Amino acid sequence: MGKLKIYDLDVLRPAKKLIRLGGKTIDISFIPSGKAIAVLQLKEQLDELTNTDKKLEAVETDNAIAVKSFNLAAEICSMFTSNEHAEMDKEWLLQNTDVIQLKRLIELVVETVYKSLELTDDENQEDADANPPKPIKN
Repeated sequence: MGKLKIYDLDVLRPAKKLIRLGGKTIDISFIPSGKAIAVLQLKEQLDELTNTDKKLEAVETDNAIAVKSFNLAAEICSMFTSNEHAEMDKEWLLQNTDVIQLKRLIELVVETVYKSLELTDDENQEDADANPPKPIKN
């Protein structure tokens, strides 16, 4: 019988990316596949509301559109914040962050999701190339 080979795919995980919000530290570097898909679906809905200058103007002048866009942004972000801190759900984000914090948080989350899916960033690509999965010695 042949020797068992176990490949260590953990070497492909990105470096930790931490944020601090509400006095708590949240790791947004590891994105489970299911969450990445959900984030992309919600981001598509958010883009439908905000992806042109005209639509952004509507967000500023139409309360219903503004509320919908903030709810979508908070829902996306809460997938990460509530994963580590259950109390930091969508409602918590809407009650405890300002527009600037929520905007920056969603930028970081979406950026991390895209990088994890595409791995086009030179540094990440070099890391992946330098650390290919290798069998673990038994």
